[in-house]
Amino acid sequence: MAKKTKSDVASRVYEVPESVPWDSGFSLFKRRIGEQLQLNGFSDGIVDDSDLLPFYRMGESETYVLSALGCAVCE
Repeated sequence: MAKKTKSDVASRVYEVPESVPWDSGFSLFKRRIGEQLQLNGFSDGIVDDSDLLPFYRMGESETYVLSALGCAVCE
């Protein structure tokens, strides 16, 4: 097993979220947003990654994003 270098670790940090879909925070964020949209009767493809990624990078809550998309959120 090869030893990981700093550049290996740094490149992992800056990977596009879709390149590791099963373990990225973005994919979980995107999935939860999608589930809430579906529960509220919105179509599956209402938003794409380019719409959600800025919200995710700014650390916005899922509730805020759903409200911004016009989805009523029940807590």
